[in-house]
Amino acid sequence: MSQKTKYFYWLRQQLRRFGRMSWLMVSLLAGLSFILVLAIRASGQIQPIELMAYDFMLAKQAIKQPVEQRISMIWINDADQRRYGWPLSDALLADTLETLEKYQPRAIGVDLYRDIPVPQEKGAGYERFQQVIKDNKNIVLITKFTDDKEAYVLPPPFLKDDHEQVGFNDITYDPGYLVRRGLLFMTSEDNWYEYFGLHLVRRYMAYEGVYLQNKEGETSNIALGTVDETGHFGKIMARFPEVLSKDFGGYVTNDEGGMQFMMSYPGAPGELKGINLSALLNGNFDADLIHDKIIIIGTRAEATPDFLATPIGRWLEGEQRMAGAAVHGYAVSQLLHWAEGKSHWLQSWNETEERLWIVLWCLLAGLLCFYTHSFSHLFISALVGISLIISIVYLSFIQGLWLPMAAPIFAWVLSIILITGYFSYLNRSERTVLMNIFSKHVSKDVAEAIWRSRDEYLSEGRLLSHRLTATVLFTDLQNFTSVSEGMEPQALMDWLNEYMGEMVKIVEAHGGQVNKFIGDAVMAIFGVPVPSTSDEAIARDARNAVECALAMRKKIEQLREHWQHAHLPQIRMRVGIFTGPLVAGTLGGIERQEYTVLGDTVNTASRLESFDKSLDADNPCRILVGNPTLNCLDNDFDSESVGTVHLKGKEDLVAIHLIYGYRDTGPEFLPLDSFPDEAEEN
Repeated sequence: MSQKTKYFYWLRQQLRRFGRMSWLMVSLLAGLSFILVLAIRASGQIQPIELMAYDFMLAKQAIKQPVEQRISMIWINDADQRRYGWPLSDALLADTLETLEKYQPRAIGVDLYRDIPVPQEKGAGYERFQQVIKDNKNIVLITKFTDDKEAYVLPPPFLKDDHEQVGFNDITYDPGYLVRRGLLFMTSEDNWYEYFGLHLVRRYMAYEGVYLQNKEGETSNIALGTVDETGHFGKIMARFPEVLSKDFGGYVTNDEGGMQFMMSYPGAPGELKGINLSALLNGNFDADLIHDKIIIIGTRAEATPDFLATPIGRWLEGEQRMAGAAVHGYAVSQLLHWAEGKSHWLQSWNETEERLWIVLWCLLAGLLCFYTHSFSHLFISALVGISLIISIVYLSFIQGLWLPMAAPIFAWVLSIILITGYFSYLNRSERTVLMNIFSKHVSKDVAEAIWRSRDEYLSEGRLLSHRLTATVLFTDLQNFTSVSEGMEPQALMDWLNEYMGEMVKIVEAHGGQVNKFIGDAVMAIFGVPVPSTSDEAIARDARNAVECALAMRKKIEQLREHWQHAHLPQIRMRVGIFTGPLVAGTLGGIERQEYTVLGDTVNTASRLESFDKSLDADNPCRILVGNPTLNCLDNDFDSESVGTVHLKGKEDLVAIHLIYGYRDTGPEFLPLDSFPDEAEEN
């Protein structure tokens, strides 16, 4: 054997021994799955799937909420731009704001950049626009901070240092330019700037006596709440969120800049109520859409596209874009609900808790594989596990907690695959060992029965030894040596194989197992490898052995006639049968093993076969049995006592009986197909 082959067998043996420590192996494979999933997750490969799952859950939740009625949009569409020109002049914008102010809105947000006068020569329109802004503190304009493309937009020159009427409208983009996160505060040159949507909400809530609460110079513990007449803070209505970490929820590479929040788009894809600019200026609108409302002015024109991709849009048919001003409208709706204490910020676990969540499913997969070996059951259980993860994550999301979904599913499935693959390898290895041991001795059905009960038979790649009571049958051909010397080798083997083949069929048909061939001799055992434990079963084994011998006699008579016509040698066979205790097991090394039985019963059966070759010399098949075998036959066979004799190599006397055949009440010969197979018998 080559060194490589020896190493393979040594490695297989170590794996088998290690495999018996099943819980340890399951834990190691579950741990390996956990590490692999963490590595894939850290590389960012799972994040797109987590975000897709988040988008689906968000869309399901958003559509269940009503569209906010306290927000109205003033839309500037393509027709308005053709009619009034673009960008809108300062005079026209002043007219628009003055018209809105007549109906007493609580806050007006202008989502239009006004960093330069329109027209640039300034003039009366520009002066009036400035005055409208200064006279109405409920109006908020926008600015844009420098983005990754170095683009920025300054606030109107006359509001350059006014942080109360200017807010940023910057939006945080995810890959694919989807807008999942909003910004509440940003810093620039050590100054804090406020999201213009938060400006609008604060102005709205001021009518309810709710204001921003924070100590001067502090950027933490900011909240919205009541303030008494003396300026002291009262009841806190809503606290601002913690800074989103880079691994918040399903993220692994989140941009942590600014005070971010996860946008919920309440009521989407239902549209916020709106009025076209032309309708507003012509007085063709419902005043209730403006009075006591939050107004947002923005564009929704193809000529000057300001459309964004949202988590809601990817699940819609048709138009999937959303106007930028509408995104801010939904953000204001979310902030309004939060300020009133009607909703809370989405939360997530920290990294340690998320890892425990993932490793839990690795261990549960190991537990499943340890106790479930059916592929169909494993497949169904795997699907149930995936459904359970999805259900838990979705129910948690409804309650405001975002848990990773894809990572635990990958961990669950990968653990099942690895552990099932390992057990499958182990089973194939053990099956190979078992089949190598028994394939030459038992029928396929018996081998399958042994495999199903393999834990009772195998340990560390070897068959477990058993003490049992069985019946051993030996056959031999008389004068075979002298006959074989006169035959050609091929003719001899063909003749002998014909005889052996018929004998094997008879043994297996009677529930016996051919253990080995020794030249022209056959050794068969009844009652192994599945042991007979009751007296009835042991007696049945003995009876099967005797009936097998009688069937052999019938077959040898038929063969002798055939051999006579074929001019082949006529030959006589002897059979010895003995019932008693044995030790069954395997002999040999791990790479080559042989199933066998040991004990005095084997020696006695062999001595019975070779005893006094002249006895019953005219019978083509002489059958001798010991007293223990005869006692199991219930007087159903004609027999004659030969006497109590000393067999070769044995000190004790052995009672020997000659079997002639069935009594008149029994059949002379039982057909081969009338016997149940070994697996049913035992």
